Amino acid sequence: MPGGGLGLMPDAAAIARVVREATGEAPGEVRPLGRGVTCVAWAVEAGRRDLAVLVEIPPEGRGAPHRADPANLAARHAIHRALRAIDPAAPVPESVACSASAERDPLGGRWSWQVLALASGEPLDATRHPQVVRDLGRLLALLHALPFEGWGALEDRADVIRGRASTPADGLLSRWARLWPFDGRPLLAHPVVRHAPDLAGALGDLREPLLRYTEASAQVGVCHTDLYREHLLVRDGRLAAVLDLGDAAVVPVAFDLASFAYYHAAHRGWDPLAALLEAYEPRRVMREVREAETYQLLVVLALQKVEKHTSSGDAARLAEAIEVLRDALPRAVRRDA
Repeated sequence: MPGGGLGLMPDAAAIARVVREATGEAPGEVRPLGRGVTCVAWAVEAGRRDLAVLVEIPPEGRGAPHRADPANLAARHAIHRALRAIDPAAPVPESVACSASAERDPLGGRWSWQVLALASGEPLDATRHPQVVRDLGRLLALLHALPFEGWGALEDRADVIRGRASTPADGLLSRWARLWPFDGRPLLAHPVVRHAPDLAGALGDLREPLLRYTEASAQVGVCHTDLYREHLLVRDGRLAAVLDLGDAAVVPVAFDLASFAYYHAAHRGWDPLAALLEAYEPRRVMREVREAETYQLLVVLALQKVEKHTSSGDAARLAEAIEVLRDALPRAVRRDA
């Protein structure tokens, strides 16, 4: 498994010991799956099932932009277990064990790890898989209803789902450090004014409505926050698995709906968003409320992407973010009128 810093990581024999401890089964073939931003993944045969083992990469083994990113493997374990306790068929991989909950740690506490069922499928194409979109809507409703404490990015613990922040505003900034208007910056300090100055007036009008999402009345819940297509696997025409809850946070629930809209509905006729909302919220009046919130927070997410891709110099993704913003902004303004 190539990559800088991976000589710091456990080898296949150590991964086999983790699986034996977690399952009581004699592990079979152990093979590397790949490397993500915060973790490396291994596939292991154990009895009659295939498992995945995620191991956190130490900060010194990561690229500079991601050294402070949390893997949150214990928090992922807590969410997986909570969802499957409510619905054993929930399309998230069964989480077997994690280092934070294990009685004995075969890795000696040097690395955090999680053992879960190995998921398979193809990334979601929302225009081809409307039933999968409805499956996702139902899963998000379950996720957003899970019990939690606090706000924002999660503490990495397996016994409770708890945000690290003590206020809703701090919670948002614990997930996205620079997030207009919640970070207090004037709009003129945001790069969108340079890239799309014609949008400044409408964005300024939205500032006060957006700040309402930090009020106690805002509907918050445990959110995935990053629903791009590779995190949503499809098999046999149904949602097989939602992956990578490492960025889960307690934030307004419409951030997840906006995340789906950014990746799957903007410039696609918005039909996938309508299908998601129908499954997510069967009550028409509340569905209309969530739709309005979705467009407003889609503006916030598009602005975050504008800032991110300005910093990275990714011109193609920057152009995409501005295009989403142009499409979402009139809908967000209209719904606040």
